[in-house]
Amino acid sequence: LFMAKQELLSQPPLSSASRPNQRHRKKLPFRYILNTLIACFLSFQIGLFLGLKHAINDPLQCKCVDGSPSIPQLRAFPRSRNPGKFPSRLEKLFAGVVRVDRDEFMNRFDLGVPKDKSSQGNEDILLFYHHPKSIPNKTAKPHYEDIGMDISSLSVEDATINCDTLKVVLTEPNRVRQCMAIVGQWESYHIHKFMRLPIDDNSKSGVSPTLPFRSVARTYTVNKGRTQQIPSPRSVDTYDQTILVPYLESLPSTLEALKPIAKKVANKDNTIIILVCNLGQSELLVNFVCHAQSRQLDLSQVLVFCTDLETKLIVNSLGLAAFYDAVNFEKMPMEAARNYGDRRFTGMMISKVFCVHLVTQLGYNVLFQDVDVVWYRHPLEYFKLSSGDTPKFDMYFQDDGAHSVRYAPYSPNTGFYFVRAVDRTRYFFNCLVKMSDIIQQTGSHQSALTSLLNEHVSYRGLTVKILSRDDDDFPGGFHYHRRKPYMEDMIAGKVHPYIFHMSWTTNKDNKRKFFQQLGHWHNSCESGTKIESMPQHSAKLCCSAEPIVKCHYRDKPSKLSCHQSPPIDDNKGSWW
Repeated sequence: LFMAKQELLSQPPLSSASRPNQRHRKKLPFRYILNTLIACFLSFQIGLFLGLKHAINDPLQCKCVDGSPSIPQLRAFPRSRNPGKFPSRLEKLFAGVVRVDRDEFMNRFDLGVPKDKSSQGNEDILLFYHHPKSIPNKTAKPHYEDIGMDISSLSVEDATINCDTLKVVLTEPNRVRQCMAIVGQWESYHIHKFMRLPIDDNSKSGVSPTLPFRSVARTYTVNKGRTQQIPSPRSVDTYDQTILVPYLESLPSTLEALKPIAKKVANKDNTIIILVCNLGQSELLVNFVCHAQSRQLDLSQVLVFCTDLETKLIVNSLGLAAFYDAVNFEKMPMEAARNYGDRRFTGMMISKVFCVHLVTQLGYNVLFQDVDVVWYRHPLEYFKLSSGDTPKFDMYFQDDGAHSVRYAPYSPNTGFYFVRAVDRTRYFFNCLVKMSDIIQQTGSHQSALTSLLNEHVSYRGLTVKILSRDDDDFPGGFHYHRRKPYMEDMIAGKVHPYIFHMSWTTNKDNKRKFFQQLGHWHNSCESGTKIESMPQHSAKLCCSAEPIVKCHYRDKPSKLSCHQSPPIDDNKGSWW
């Protein structure tokens, strides 16, 4: 264009005679316009070639699976220059990153944990790629949103199409002053946790910004520091000598005695429903049986492990199968626990471990439940497989609802769970029975079981599913005390759960009162009645066809308005 201009300027001006009118203009020669267009086209091709060469050599850009160059249609890294692409010092750790919708990801990859609801600011997950060949194909269709970094958002299928292995890390969002480091290093399947806590584990002080970091257990909290005690050598020795060793030494004979009873009770699906009961809790056991019979639910698959002979007589009078073993159960408490975690409570927790271990060693599926459970529908229908179906999970637990750090990430309630008879579960309960001293030390069956679940899921491939507290099928104490809308719907008949578990309740007396308020108490025998002294089969006489409804506390869920009753919690108003 410059050359054409110079040529035009060098031409002599036209005479006035040769200009018929003043609107005449000098014309640009056609050959110069053509040459200009050709030069632009060649420049574009050269630029395109150089850009592709850069894309092939840059590990942050996309490639096809076969490695052939293409124009990337996917931005698997931040698009803006600030914060920019991953620097070269990270190129072997991060080759790219995309976003995936959180709900879509969690539905596609069911981790078994109780899924929290997505909320504003916690709607996507970040998926990092460690190598360029992991990055999705050029045919992936990203969509963008104005989120600052502008990371591509893909469907879960497109985002993982070139991933042969996928590792998932769960962390609670929006934690104040919490940081996370991802380090390129030899594999670790545990989270290493550091906190600014005092060196003294017995200190009651919490986190202080003036303290240096130190390595801590996963159960340490910001406010309380250590929340789990290590069992003392003396308590371990006592447990081993008085409980564990006698149990293991008698195991072969115990299994022989149990085998014919279990065979008679197991249904065609090879499943046994297990309960454990002592005399102090027998009142709740009678209510469970009476409630189920009022709904005409089959109890032929129920096997009750009795920790005393008196309870065995009650179970027999109710028409249920019973098993009592003097070697292992005679030292267990006969009384009901006064409070959560007391000596009686802990003793019964250990009994629960023993009975499930025994039945799983015989090769049966197990549905275990506490005696403070009532049925609305037969729960085995939920776990029943259709013909030809492959089980997706080895174990199912009711969601306890207490999503505290010591139960993370599962929060399993050990008062209602289902176990399939596979090698992984048999080995799991073999291990759990040998670490029951932790239950004795902590007073928590759930805490000990959760710690072992984490390890067996990671190392042994055990698959675990939690029946989420946000679903309608398996409510419990969490719903009773914390979810008023759900309880309103349940009382009104708008939801139809399989069971209700009166967990999160201090003692047997309150469990009875809460059941009476809900209209789920069918045991007409007064509290303290010595059923074991009655004639044969007389425990059935306690069953009431109609529920016994009574008001006790105005501030707890009730079928009738209990606004004139006192509160159980200080200064609480009427639930109605």
